[in-house]
Amino acid sequence: MYKVLHFIKRKPHLTHAQFKDHFERSHAAMALKFCGHLFSDYRRNYVDTAWFGGDSRVAGSGYAQQDWTWDLISEWILPSEDALQEIYRIMQEPDKDHLFRADEDRFIDRTATVTVICDVHDVGTAFDPKGTVFDTPSGEPHWDD
Repeated sequence: MYKVLHFIKRKPHLTHAQFKDHFERSHAAMALKFCGHLFSDYRRNYVDTAWFGGDSRVAGSGYAQQDWTWDLISEWILPSEDALQEIYRIMQEPDKDHLFRADEDRFIDRTATVTVICDVHDVGTAFDPKGTVFDTPSGEPHWDD
């Protein structure tokens, strides 16, 4: 599995709700229309609140709800890096490139976009101690430090 995350910020003249509405009705629709056959999954994670700035376990550390730079974490699940390259190729075709650029210029602050390629390890939801810190005779955790 190959995952690409895009951290996307709205232009300042838009509310979060306007940004979300536009993304769903226009940008996500274009992505699915032209590239949907290449996605294993395509998720849009709209950020409602963000907590950071300190140690969540320590009172007064600064850990609190704060303004965050991005409005959306767009998540592309792809079968391979080749699928990503094909998406980029399709999006740069002249008849599509101008559509994506014009749409992004309406509502995305492109200077704030961050793209992250992830190495995904899906262990499911069932606990199996084999190979973990709990893989001990007593079942108690043991760290190598």
